[in-house]
Amino acid sequence: MTRFLFAAGFLILTCTAGRADDFATVRYRCDRGAEVTATYLNIGERSFAVISFEGRQLGFETAATGSGARYLSTDESGPFVWWTKGSEGALSFGAKANETVLHSGCREY
Repeated sequence: MTRFLFAAGFLILTCTAGRADDFATVRYRCDRGAEVTATYLNIGERSFAVISFEGRQLGFETAATGSGARYLSTDESGPFVWWTKGSEGALSFGAKANETVLHSGCREY
């Protein structure tokens, strides 16, 4: 429940800080049947996402990447990373060298 309130507060605060230029919710079905829901929000030059998976909701903000989009968690529970390219995505946990893929092969449905 706390994470849900964090995610809801994150979106509300972000929306009140400036006009939302783009807002969309996308559902993904991943390998092994897992589901991930991503709500994307773009305000000016900044992009955010709230990712829902396994009963959790975490706030993310974009980070530099060479291709596609890379979102880093803003939650103190750990370094989650959400990657997207086209209509596909992947969710991982951990720092670069110790990154563990949690959900891969995620495709919009």
